Amino acid sequence: MKHFMRWLRRPLRNERGEITFFACFFVVGVVMLISFLLLYASVRITCINIRNGAKMELNNLSATIYTDTYRSQRETNFEEYLRTLYSSSDYTEMLEATVAGGLASKIPLSTDDYQVSDISLEFNVVGDRVEYIFYCDVEFYVRMFGHNYPTITQRVELTGYHNTKF
Repeated sequence: MKHFMRWLRRPLRNERGEITFFACFFVVGVVMLISFLLLYASVRITCINIRNGAKMELNNLSATIYTDTYRSQRETNFEEYLRTLYSSSDYTEMLEATVAGGLASKIPLSTDDYQVSDISLEFNVVGDRVEYIFYCDVEFYVRMFGHNYPTITQRVELTGYHNTKF
């Protein structure tokens, strides 16, 4: 271990005890690596928080769809249920707005660090249940020299189901 420490100290200092260029680049590299790891962790944690908020909203969405289609479910009319769900783009836009509003009440959709955009829902029929897929894009920023610069855009996707019990 002593020899290793002596070997490590030798390139970091020259004969006069000054720091060498190698030492400067080594320190800058370590700082850049730590900065990258912190950015990566921040992106992952933020995406998890957004996904958890969206998960709660998809549960609320299921209750909203159930309320809107209660009569068709009571009469076991799957075609009417789908007509209600796909009746117009206004209905799906209302569902998207409900999910976006609920998500905004749980987490901020725009901060200095990130911005959530392109929130959308997609509906598919899978057997006797309706699958809904939540999508959004999260653009992350790094603040340098007084300006925010976009660094990465992460897509968040979450799938939920609404059982129709027909």
